[in-house]
Amino acid sequence: MNPITTPLRFRPVYHTLVWGGRRMEQYRRDLPPGPIGESWDLADHPRGMSVVADGPLAGRGLRELMQDAGRDLVGAAWDGGEFPLLVKLIDALDRLSIQVHPDDALAQKLRVGPRGKTECWRFMADGGELFVGLKPGVRREDLARALTGGGVADCLNRFEARAGDFFFIPARTIHALGQGCLIYEVQQTCDVTFRVHDWDRLGLDGKPRALHVTESLETIDFDAPPATVIRHLDQPHPAGGEYRPLVTCPYFHVEERSGLRFTGDTEGRPVILTGLSGQGTISTRDGSTDIAPWQTVVIPAAAGPWNANTQGEPLRVLCATTVNQG
Repeated sequence: MNPITTPLRFRPVYHTLVWGGRRMEQYRRDLPPGPIGESWDLADHPRGMSVVADGPLAGRGLRELMQDAGRDLVGAAWDGGEFPLLVKLIDALDRLSIQVHPDDALAQKLRVGPRGKTECWRFMADGGELFVGLKPGVRREDLARALTGGGVADCLNRFEARAGDFFFIPARTIHALGQGCLIYEVQQTCDVTFRVHDWDRLGLDGKPRALHVTESLETIDFDAPPATVIRHLDQPHPAGGEYRPLVTCPYFHVEERSGLRFTGDTEGRPVILTGLSGQGTISTRDGSTDIAPWQTVVIPAAAGPWNANTQGEPLRVLCATTVNQG
């Protein structure tokens, strides 16, 4: 048996944040005390390194696996860098800061990292508010004026989300998750955030958190197209069950798969499955692992064909794959 061709599960890495909540306790028994804002369920990053939870590779970090078998994990185009995608579960009891992330070119120009951050959100519950993109006609000078005189939120598009809603957030899009958002996020491996505005609140240390107004105004794309919510319906999948197409961009492809039994193939790229509902088993030719709600399983690029099975209610998973592996 080759463990690099078996499905891999990782231990969550929790982050205590001033705006976090406790809703992860619904499916997590290992939640630390305090306001937990993020669980990094798959991450190859110094602020939260994933460690294999069980199986023959238990205890090994994702960075170590990438160094030893990067092409088996990511595919033949792997260039020696980090695992290219990061998957988070986010519980926003309060509003996150209004923020923006650079794209690859700007991150390199500003010397804040090798890549930027394009991301997407899948809502796990009803009731969250969010702000995505500028309202039509808002220009740089309008936002700058609002930052000094008040009314920043009035410059942004506001949405009220429901379970299943999906948003694609390209780099350089101004945005903020609001009160009540419970989401899974798939993003480039990057943790560079420029805070535009933080609602005048204090951090956990009792002090205002740093803002990055100059960098933000340089980063925001003031000509970006309007933001929209994606609410595509399920349709039959040729490999079994149903699927819901969500987004394809230069960095990732994301869809949902569901059914009692369905199959797939890595086609030389890693497949990241995150449980949304139901419980089942994910198998490759060399091994298998269980999957349940709010658990993430990685099928390495070298694994090839895989299948999902359940004996109970239909299994629904968020399925993400890489597109550009550089």
